[in-house]
Parts: sequence; structure tokens; C-alpha cells
Amino acid sequence: MQAILFDFNGTMFFDSDKHDKAWQIFLPKYGRGDVSLETLLEYNPHGRSNEAIIKHFLGNELPAEKIFELSEEKESIYRQLCLEDPKSFCFVDGLNEFLDFLKEKDIPRNIATASERSNLDFYIREFHLANWFDVDKITYIDGTMRGKPEPDLYIKAAQNIGVPAENCIVVEDSPHGAESAKRAGVSTVYAIEKTPGAFGDLTYVDHVISDFLPLLSRFQGR
Repeated sequence: MQAILFDFNGTMFFDSDKHDKAWQIFLPKYGRGDVSLETLLEYNPHGRSNEAIIKHFLGNELPAEKIFELSEEKESIYRQLCLEDPKSFCFVDGLNEFLDFLKEKDIPRNIATASERSNLDFYIREFHLANWFDVDKITYIDGTMRGKPEPDLYIKAAQNIGVPAENCIVVEDSPHGAESAKRAGVSTVYAIEKTPGAFGDLTYVDHVISDFLPLLSRFQGR
């Protein structure tokens, strides 16, 4: 049986701009006002864990407790930005219909996100994810797994729904996420991008989409 695994940020919900803005608000508070949007994007934070990003910009010597505290502060800024922009605080086009179809046909599905628990709880609540997913099986950065591009999140996401990774399709918005999926043994990776060319490096990508309607058609056999 084929299953589908979703990244969340930038994939199910186009929010990369919110994360970028949150980092730009957060970093100057800790002496990194020199980090421009261009510098941030050159580092390519999308798909990376907050721990990796914070260590990169604020130093590797920070203790784990401080990194957690800083991460929560940045994500609080991000969540507020989301709530302040209700027009764009929604699923990507076609995703509601695709999720309804997967649920109707009982096709295995899960989410593998580089988000921390506080953001995952936010998404579960605001996007009503329990309508389509067993939320206890969602994989996230819980301190026991390495972030993308390591394969841990996708290996665990497939295991949690009882499907071999090679029988899974993944939808991702970042090269790090696509690499993570392929290293986990996933058969097919779809890159989703809000604007043409936004994804970047397609080394680990099999198909490119801009919304979920092509995947819905594929699963419906059209």
C-alpha cells in the first residue's frame, strides 16, 4: 500500500515568509542586527531545526536549556505573525480536498515536521489536524531525533503508520527536506513551491507542484 508523508511548514501551509520575518525580529535582540534577509536566505534555514539555526547565528557554545528558551521566543514571534495575517493563515490550494480524499479512501498518511512541540500544538489546534491525522503519530523535533537533512523524521513518520519508507510519497518545500526523505528510503519526492524556481536545488526531487490538485488527480487515477 502506498502512503503519503507531508512536511508541514512551507508545504501544507505557505509560511516561509513568516519564519524569515520572525528571525529578522529575533536575531537583532541578541546582537545579530547584521543578519539581512539575504544573509538569512543564503544560509537557507528552511527545513533546518531551530537548534541548528541558533547555533549558526548565535554560537555553538550555547547550552541546551538556553537554545530551547531562545527557540521558544522566536516561535512565539512567528505564531503571532501568523495570527496577525488571517488571510494567508490557511492550507495550500487543493489540500483540504486531497486530505478529505485520503481519509475517505483510508490511505495511510502522516506529517514529519522540523517544528518543535509548541508549534505542532498550534497547528493541531488552528488547522484542526485531528480531522485527518492521528496526531499522536506525527513526528517532530522532540529532542530524540536529528533534524533534516538527516533521515530520522521520515523514518519515524513511516514507522508510526506501519508503512515501509520505500512505499511512501513525500511532499516537501526545501532541499534539506527532500534529501531527508530520500535518505530515509522514500520512493518519490514532490517539491512544492509557491513561485516557480523557489524550491532551488532539485537533486532529490522527482516532481514539482505549486498546489495539491495534481496529487489529488494522481491518487484519483485521473
